[in-house]
Amino acid sequence: MKQENQLHILRDEPVTKALLFLAIPSIASTLVMTLHNLIDTICISYLKDNAMIAATTVALPIMVLIQAFGDGIGAGAGSYIGRLLGAKEDDKVGKTVSTAMGMAIILSTLAFIIAITILRQAVGLFSDDPQVIEYAYQYMRILTMGATFAIFKQICSYILRNSGDVQFPMKTLFIEIIINTLLNPLLMFNFGLGLKIRGAALATVIAQAISTILLLHRLITHKTVIRWKFGNFKMDWSSVKEIWNVGIAVLIRNGLPSLSYGLFAKSASLFGTDFVAAAGIARRGQHLANFVVIGMGHGYQPFASFNYGAKNKKRLIEALKKSLLFTTVYCCIMASLFFMLPHLVLRIITPDAQLIETGKSILKFYALGIPVIGIYQILAGNFQAMGKGNYSFLTSILRQGIIYCPLIIILPRVFGTTGFQLVQPLCDWISMIIVVLLSRNVIHEIKQMPDDIS
Repeated sequence: MKQENQLHILRDEPVTKALLFLAIPSIASTLVMTLHNLIDTICISYLKDNAMIAATTVALPIMVLIQAFGDGIGAGAGSYIGRLLGAKEDDKVGKTVSTAMGMAIILSTLAFIIAITILRQAVGLFSDDPQVIEYAYQYMRILTMGATFAIFKQICSYILRNSGDVQFPMKTLFIEIIINTLLNPLLMFNFGLGLKIRGAALATVIAQAISTILLLHRLITHKTVIRWKFGNFKMDWSSVKEIWNVGIAVLIRNGLPSLSYGLFAKSASLFGTDFVAAAGIARRGQHLANFVVIGMGHGYQPFASFNYGAKNKKRLIEALKKSLLFTTVYCCIMASLFFMLPHLVLRIITPDAQLIETGKSILKFYALGIPVIGIYQILAGNFQAMGKGNYSFLTSILRQGIIYCPLIIILPRVFGTTGFQLVQPLCDWISMIIVVLLSRNVIHEIKQMPDDIS
């Protein structure tokens, strides 16, 4: 009965209602995740040490890389599971889940070993300030100890969402952020253990561990359409191929920000530690605009995967149009807010007047690119939903690699702080134009699907 209800949403509910059902929990989950990522920075800002704030920006590339491993396997498995359910090939779903879990163990172990052995050298790549490097090392050493939890959490969330169980991952994120919020002051400040930046990292790991246990329990107890027996990590090589067909593109797309964040921190350091801190806070402020777009993309993808697998052209086209319209209108509203009232956004993250003043200009430049983020997110996600590995791979290396990295290296060194601030909006617009051009063939394919699916 539970399985039929979940498939009914993907297959039979009116498109708008189905998208809202799938997207609203995903939007809420992404908001919670965004706030989760902000919590450490907000709490650290109250320690009134700009070197610690800058350290979270320097540590960000490694954090993103760890999460990207989970995103890659999870998105690949989730996309394949969605297509299998749409094509009514339920017998292959269990093999896919077991394969994803086996891949998680292998990759999380490798990520842990590599991160631990080169951690200090890695953080030293992104800053020349010894104090910032030391704080970043303290912070990341603890987080890498929890790399396995971060990876498994992402995989479980993707699998559950793509099977139609979108609410439980959201609930676990709420639990995670509550635990993290409660633990941060107890572990960081002097009225508790006084661990400062290390306390922030420890609170994150504990919260992620609890969230991961809850998600695994959800899969093991057979309360969803997914059937997985704990301890079954048997690899099915046809599933590996399908997972990596989409997953490698997602891994690269979500892992490339690791490189771009590193270059971001390195370029910001040209203008001093305080500028690094302000730039990092402004970038986190921008994330407050992205959460609805990302959540909408997460809601759209399982719907698109299922209906593409089911060859339902009408529902697929209607969902694509409505998702693009909604995200574009939302992005234009947020861009106006960020451009006119940047200080209000930054004040959420830090009480430091100097950092707010410096960050205001950076956030205004970010606002110039926000209107097109939704178009890029939905169209790039459409490649993933339809299993278009080549297009997914190209878009994954395009935005944060081919376009962003040269810009962040060149413009700040040629045009100073103005060049630094121009990088993101230029990257957003160029990426949007290219993904629109690439989408013409995919949309043509959708239009060529038969109208009668009965």
